Amino acid sequence: MSTVGMRSLTLADYAKRLGPDKQIGKVMEILEQSNEVLDDAMFLEANNVTTHRTVIRTGLPESYWRTLNRGVPTSKSNTTQIDDQIGMLETWSVVDSALAELNGQQADFLLSEERAFLESMNQEVAKTIFYGDLSTNAAAFSGLSSRFCTLDPNVGSSVNIIDAGGTGPNCTSAWLCVWGDLSLHMIYPKGTTSGLRREFLGRCPVVDENANEFMGYKTNYSWSLGLCVRDWRYVVRIANIDTAQLDALMNGGAAEASGNALIRCMIKAHNLIPNIRLGRPAWYMNRSVKTLLDLMAAEKSNVNLTMANFAGESVTTFKGVPIRQVDQLVNTEPAIIK
Repeated sequence: MSTVGMRSLTLADYAKRLGPDKQIGKVMEILEQSNEVLDDAMFLEANNVTTHRTVIRTGLPESYWRTLNRGVPTSKSNTTQIDDQIGMLETWSVVDSALAELNGQQADFLLSEERAFLESMNQEVAKTIFYGDLSTNAAAFSGLSSRFCTLDPNVGSSVNIIDAGGTGPNCTSAWLCVWGDLSLHMIYPKGTTSGLRREFLGRCPVVDENANEFMGYKTNYSWSLGLCVRDWRYVVRIANIDTAQLDALMNGGAAEASGNALIRCMIKAHNLIPNIRLGRPAWYMNRSVKTLLDLMAAEKSNVNLTMANFAGESVTTFKGVPIRQVDQLVNTEPAIIK
């Protein structure tokens, strides 16, 4: 049985959802975000229950020129194994049945609460895709920022981090990702199905913080998933984008003035990808950076930025790759220092 306490819905919460006609009104979801990375992400079944193992080629065999009557040495390639962790995201909704059934509006009230849980989980997954760090939360999964986090040339993936020049604490990143089974994809546990799982347990006994029972409606929400960067060459991070400078330039004049440096970084990023057609490519950035590029496309100040139609929606593209908005990408990233 569940225990509920200070996080439980009350009559005051119920009253706040009533319209003038005393019916459950439509809740304005002002906390809803646009995290379009969840629309693009490819999900594949892991080859294990809690992890997914990828074998990466790290060295090629030697080849030799041979002369007559002389042999050559044997050789071999080298490989290494990388295990990506799967995290379990879970939460419970418990609503007192007496509260839910007021005025016969049980279904509408429970639905109004469910939307909030689904949005919360979507935001958490989008955040973890970019900022997940096992050193700070061992139960989650490792995100992109923890894998592309250093400009040290001794780290192979550092070549796919482009420094946009910001040095302070108010930076952000733009990401070029190519989703595919050979490049970058999400994973879910072996033998299960992908996606957010909702299990409505109906009206059942629950207990309060004093172990006293009452009847409530319980719903469980769970999502088991991880991120596999199978080939790091298909992810590029433009880091250290100074958001304060972008805002000042964008508000003070034409978008072109503040966007040219970013465009140069995007061209570099695009050309770092070995084969942009290997999978499904997309750019991810927050609202501030995307607005700048949208303005440049509208002003037609850069030939690489165009407006295209994707699934019936007008989308800004860079060299044909759609630019997507992720509100979980913050403007307060610390700069990556060499």
